[in-house]
Amino acid sequence: MEKPVNKLISKEIAFKSNDQDLVELAGLHAYKEKKVDSYIKVNDTKYRVLNTQYNHPTGLDALTVRNELTKEITIVYVGTDAAAENGKQDLLTDAQLLSDLTLPQLETAQDYYNNMNKKYESIGGVKSVTGNSLGGPLANSVAINHPEVTSVTLNPALLPKGMADSDKPYDNITNYFTNYDVLTGTLIALNLDSRIPGKRYDISTGIPVIGEKFSILTNNHTGYTDGGKYVIGLDGEPGYGKIHVEADAHIMTSIWTGEPLYGGHSDRIEINRDNLNLLAEALAGDVTTRLGYARDYLTNSQEIARHEGDRYSERLSRLQMIFEDSFENLIGNPLFIGITSTGHRLTSEIDHLISLVNMAENASKSLNGVLNSPPVELVEHLFNRSISVESIFGQARNQLLEFKQEIISLTGFLQNILHKEIPELFSGGKETLEDLLVNEMLAHYEIIKANSVQMNSHIAEFQSQVGDLAKNFGERDSSLSASISGGASVQHEVMMPKKNDYVLETSDHMLIGMKVKEIYLDGSFEAFKGVSHRFLFPLLGGLTGLAFAIENTLEVISAQIKGAMNVALSGTVPGKLISMFSDFDDKIRSYVSSALEPIDELAATIEGLRDGLTRLTIGFPALLDSFRPYIDSAIFDKTSYSNIHVYNVSAMAIHEEMEMLFDDIVHQLSQHKGNSIQALCEISQRVKDNLIQLRQQVDRVTL
Repeated sequence: MEKPVNKLISKEIAFKSNDQDLVELAGLHAYKEKKVDSYIKVNDTKYRVLNTQYNHPTGLDALTVRNELTKEITIVYVGTDAAAENGKQDLLTDAQLLSDLTLPQLETAQDYYNNMNKKYESIGGVKSVTGNSLGGPLANSVAINHPEVTSVTLNPALLPKGMADSDKPYDNITNYFTNYDVLTGTLIALNLDSRIPGKRYDISTGIPVIGEKFSILTNNHTGYTDGGKYVIGLDGEPGYGKIHVEADAHIMTSIWTGEPLYGGHSDRIEINRDNLNLLAEALAGDVTTRLGYARDYLTNSQEIARHEGDRYSERLSRLQMIFEDSFENLIGNPLFIGITSTGHRLTSEIDHLISLVNMAENASKSLNGVLNSPPVELVEHLFNRSISVESIFGQARNQLLEFKQEIISLTGFLQNILHKEIPELFSGGKETLEDLLVNEMLAHYEIIKANSVQMNSHIAEFQSQVGDLAKNFGERDSSLSASISGGASVQHEVMMPKKNDYVLETSDHMLIGMKVKEIYLDGSFEAFKGVSHRFLFPLLGGLTGLAFAIENTLEVISAQIKGAMNVALSGTVPGKLISMFSDFDDKIRSYVSSALEPIDELAATIEGLRDGLTRLTIGFPALLDSFRPYIDSAIFDKTSYSNIHVYNVSAMAIHEEMEMLFDDIVHQLSQHKGNSIQALCEISQRVKDNLIQLRQQVDRVTL
């Protein structure tokens, strides 16, 4: 589909090649190797290719074209093209431009101009040159030496040091810089843009992303992409759409004079029927089309924001899951899996540990029975070494029951984190379950939507009023002519445009812009961190202390059991008796083993739990810090917001360009004595003010 013709230039101005055409030739058509006698359609003008210079040993590529309407000759110098046959020379020249060398490619560009200018001297010679990237300094070098030649460049590279005189204005040179171009941005940052002679105008086109294999960076530099549009999102998904990014469409010129509207107003014109008709045509054509693009972009942004709101439960569930996984993985003990939900696995394990205490206690009771009932022949040789079963095993059991209760408290706290504290992250730290940022954005977008409709109605009415006044002026002229011919008085009244109020709605939302997201994030995260520290660390400290106490108790139990065995079998019994009663020895060893085995298993398990709790205590602050980016993304998905950002900055660029256009309209309509023109001037000023207000409102939902 062909792009809409730019109608912001009057028919009189169209009789010479304008900046928009030259920029499109440089940024788009220059990179499509053209054949002699082929035609290029640029906006509504046909250009014929008269001559081409490709694959020159210096790397120079250029073509000469003729405007078929004006017969004006233009040279288009091709920018850096590393893929061309001698493209490596382009890269070498790019690097050498930073020096003060006289470069072969610049000399060849001058020679090409001289040849073409002489060849077409009979029809006026070369009137203009243009180029993008490396083509820019090639074009500008020609214009420096030939002030009668106009040079228009797009994102040009710099000239060699000393080639241009910094004290000369070079009014025949105009350079357009796009706002997302890496080359010119770097030159400005390094303060090297002073080596680009002539006027510099900044235009808003492209999108602020890199793209796969830096493809969008390249397109931002040339000002164009295949088809003239960037696709945002996936077809069928919320917010899917296309952004129009042709550089020439973003060059604002006077509706009447064709002058670029940068750095001042256009020259004064006479306000008559024809010029009013030009204004009406522009308002009905390109102005309405461009504002329609902006409205579509904002509609897509709103759709993305609404989709984020619809995904609230999904975003919340994902954040809860990330916290659960992070928490359990930090502990690093499989027994803690599920601790954030039911804790059933760990509490069941504690019940098993209590059963191990019971097993050890029963084995110890059996050992006591043997120690307290030795054969009569051994009584005089044994001390009473029975184990205090009830007290010491009861202590271990009580400690495990207390540990289980603390684990239940920990699970309860984590449940509170998941189902109360994490949902409150979306509310900026307030104790309310509300998707605060998304709701703020959606409320603000509703106002923007209503104001966009109001804005379009305002411009449509203004266009109608301009058209009606033009018609009225024509009727007045006819009436005046008739009265002069017939000698009668003029029977015609000049119509006064009605000044209707189009007041845009103010918004109480997003008052500090997208800084509110960071404020919500900071508030939410600090509140979340405070609750976590305040309640979790006492629980973890209590559990770790209990684990140590249980381990100490188990050590006492183990020592008593081993001590009883050692005393019983310490050698006080004569050897001949032991040989007579060896089954007594075996019984003691068997019961001791039965008592120590569950104690050892219990001790190993408790040690593992204590290690996990220690890791959690040490690592939890770092876990919280690593959790913050996930909160940020959950509050509003970064990919979704990236698309909103692209749409919004593209819409604001159009609004700002229309402000520039209406500023010139106000300028042309002002200082006119006619009341009807003064009324139109006031209306156009209101349109401009509303455009500013609308852009500022969009800016509040744009990073």
